[in-house]
Amino acid sequence: MQAVIRHKTTPRQHRPNEIKPIQEDLLLNEYASKVTRIITKNTYAGVQSLKVVLEPHRVTLTGFCESYYIKQLAQQAIMDVVIDVEIVNDIVVI
Repeated sequence: MQAVIRHKTTPRQHRPNEIKPIQEDLLLNEYASKVTRIITKNTYAGVQSLKVVLEPHRVTLTGFCESYYIKQLAQQAIMDVVIDVEIVNDIVVI
């Protein structure tokens, strides 16, 4: 009788922090879109040419609005969504 030797093969271990760059870019785009939608809703579309720039420890808002009140509303709108990140409000009041 011959002994049959079987090698155990283990599946590749998934590293929890391993994200492909393409997936990471999609997540950032979705996050930026969410922030943009929240600002648009809470300012009643009062910020024109709104752009949200995401950086590792900073979110920068740019665009134009007609009052400092709208500018402040834009910043306040995302404070609950953007946690532990600096918010730079570069929205210009015209």
